[in-house]
Amino acid sequence: MRQHSAKTLALAVCGCTALWSVQAAAQSGNNQPTLEQLQLQIQQLQQQVQDMQVQQQQARHQQQQLQTQQQTTSTAQKKSDKSLTITGGVVGEYQAFLDHANARDQSTAGNLILDYFDLGVAGNAGHGITFAADYRWSPSGNIGGNSNSFLHKGWAAYNFGAGDSSQIKGGFFQVPYGNLAYGYQSFWAPARYYLSFNDDQAAGLGYKYKANGLRFDIAAFKNDDFGQAATYGANPAGDFQRINGGAVRLGYTFNHGNDNTLNVSASVRGGQLNVEAPESDRDDYGTHWAAALAATANIGLWTLQGQINSYDYNVPDNLGQDPNTITFENYGFQYNVPASGQMYSFSFARAIPVSLGPISSFSVYDDIDYLDIGDPYTGTVNLDGDTGVIDDNTVFNVAGVSMAAGPIMVWAEIISAKNGALGFDGPNDGDWHHRFNLTAAYYFSGDLIQ
Repeated sequence: MRQHSAKTLALAVCGCTALWSVQAAAQSGNNQPTLEQLQLQIQQLQQQVQDMQVQQQQARHQQQQLQTQQQTTSTAQKKSDKSLTITGGVVGEYQAFLDHANARDQSTAGNLILDYFDLGVAGNAGHGITFAADYRWSPSGNIGGNSNSFLHKGWAAYNFGAGDSSQIKGGFFQVPYGNLAYGYQSFWAPARYYLSFNDDQAAGLGYKYKANGLRFDIAAFKNDDFGQAATYGANPAGDFQRINGGAVRLGYTFNHGNDNTLNVSASVRGGQLNVEAPESDRDDYGTHWAAALAATANIGLWTLQGQINSYDYNVPDNLGQDPNTITFENYGFQYNVPASGQMYSFSFARAIPVSLGPISSFSVYDDIDYLDIGDPYTGTVNLDGDTGVIDDNTVFNVAGVSMAAGPIMVWAEIISAKNGALGFDGPNDGDWHHRFNLTAAYYFSGDLIQ
């Protein structure tokens, strides 16, 4: 553009020079040029102007070629960029019930366990193809009394469109539902996680569009366990399985790209529910659905989250199953939840940046859920594991503080619940129960190809 301006200025100077010459010649009585000489001067000036116009067009063409070459080079670099990163972590927990009624836990002063060991890969295969996989080994679980290992996620995606605004993904990946990516602040996770309203995975195919604050997701899922006995996310288990379903989510982030943002979203998911008859090979199919309105606000060092869920599992009445009770599982642990209800959730967190040796930040947070059950259901009603009818709602709260020091994270949390057996803080006896959880994690990553 600077070359174009310079040539335009030169044309103007030539024109002014020509006018000045003609005026000077007209005003001078001596050596007055003839008409032929003036015409020759004008022709020479016109030729100079034409030559400069040609040069200007050539410069413009060269600049367009340069821009095209730069775009082609950028596209080629994008297609040839390849990366491979190895990730992983080791997580341990100290757990203790704070209820004096739990004599077994009181006498042993809690328990120290290995939560899981994690190993994953993530990368770019070039030509817009990205991928990620993550596998976890956990010694805990109550399915057959065995240790449990499972695929947390495993997917490949093709990214395309302006700024890679579109993505097609296939594999075992997060369901686009509710607040993303996790929807809560604690490590232990609140009740919304144990009902699969946040941070849940399923096997299928999905499309995502994300640009200028707008995000749209649509996905179809064959099942939500990928054929695994245990999963990271919470899913129907035992005699129940969600199949042939899907999810749609539409969200928008206000003040996108700036420090203070507000994301609002609406989402739905649903599909078939495969139900087996107790102690029989017979099975039948019901349906399931859930809908959510959610919001996340990031204001300075504060994070605020809210989510409203309504859900229903329609169990066929010809199999002898309790139509008001669904068995769920995560990390190899099974528990019962009401077949229908509404959940109201709220979270907040406040980051506290520090510089104390390796410690870079603290965070204080709280997650609270209120579950309004649709109908009385069957669940654990005492510490001995006996089951009974539960006709009261659930209140579940996780309050804690976390610390980050390089690759090390530490969480200290108090979990308090009323009828909170679904989140392993129970039983469902109508009283409040409390437990303490201290988690330490070491996470690592390294680039093999960059």
